[in-house]
Amino acid sequence: MKIALYNLTTTTKRGGIETFNWEMAGALARRGHSVCIYGEKGHITGDVPEGVSIKTYPYLKRTLVPDLGSRFRKFVERISFGILAFANLSKEGFDYIYVSKPYDIPLTLISSRLSSAKLIYGSGGTEFFPGYGFLAGKVDFLFACSGFNASQIEEYCGLRPKVLYNGVNTEIFSPRPPDMELKRGIGIKNDEAVIISACRLVGWKGIQYSVKAVSSLVRKGYRIKYLVIGEGDYRKELESLSKALNTEGRIIFPGSIKNSELPSYYSIADLAVFPSIADETFGISIAEAMACGVPVISTRTGGIPEVVGKGAGVLVPPADEVALTETTEKLLRDKGLRESLGRRGREWVVENFRWDRIAEVFEHHIAEGNGET
Repeated sequence: MKIALYNLTTTTKRGGIETFNWEMAGALARRGHSVCIYGEKGHITGDVPEGVSIKTYPYLKRTLVPDLGSRFRKFVERISFGILAFANLSKEGFDYIYVSKPYDIPLTLISSRLSSAKLIYGSGGTEFFPGYGFLAGKVDFLFACSGFNASQIEEYCGLRPKVLYNGVNTEIFSPRPPDMELKRGIGIKNDEAVIISACRLVGWKGIQYSVKAVSSLVRKGYRIKYLVIGEGDYRKELESLSKALNTEGRIIFPGSIKNSELPSYYSIADLAVFPSIADETFGISIAEAMACGVPVISTRTGGIPEVVGKGAGVLVPPADEVALTETTEKLLRDKGLRESLGRRGREWVVENFRWDRIAEVFEHHIAEGNGET
């Protein structure tokens, strides 16, 4: 198959959609497909996988578009990029064009019809707008990043997508010996348990509940260092909460850490906590921690139960400080349980979310949709 992975920000920014496109491109190329990434003209932030070509084009930034609403601005931004990419996209002879944003459907739909390519839209969330259902109904293949996300789309517009999960690079995110130099650099003593959360610091990630849980355990005498990795608008409130609970020095905010460096942090972790209170569609950070063999605690909401399979981690109700505290204490006290959860979590991710597995499911959906299975 000759496949275009089309998304404006893939080449110049970092995030879930961008990672999906880079990793999926590499996995498909390894499986013998011809793959081209379409993205913004500028400094390429990702490592270009072997056998993958790149096409880049400028665009009109949304900040220069009249403010008639954020979604209007996104549409204009994406269309400005699409107009410049259109001629090449239409003449390259692709079998499939894969888009990651609904705003890209109009122009790529026209391109696909002119070139006899089939159009795929892979949803990663709920960017709904008037006309979303009409556009989604015109694509040849509709995917969602989890069964939960598929249900959201079905409820909104009556269309039921196939599930194509996000993936994890299980070679980068893998168990490794503790990075003792990192541990010493942070100031963690040998008798201190290490808990990690790695996420965007916004209120709906629920870190306020894990800060309170750690505070409760510190008051009970547990020696803990809690690393809250990430940046976001909610960081100052979390730091203020930590200070108010007298856990300064116990709760550390290292800031944003590169994905490639996260496995070193997970190598020193006894436990990873992801206390989301929102309906997340997947939970890639959770899967990355599991891939590193770290036992995880998360919440029973959104698509998270699909990520944390049975026996692969522990789920508690969202916004339940008591349940989170009790579960954290239970795992800190039971090394054997932590080790068991860590092993099963790694196995679960390798079985279900490694990129070659995601590419295999993609091929299956395409074959099924073409009546080949």
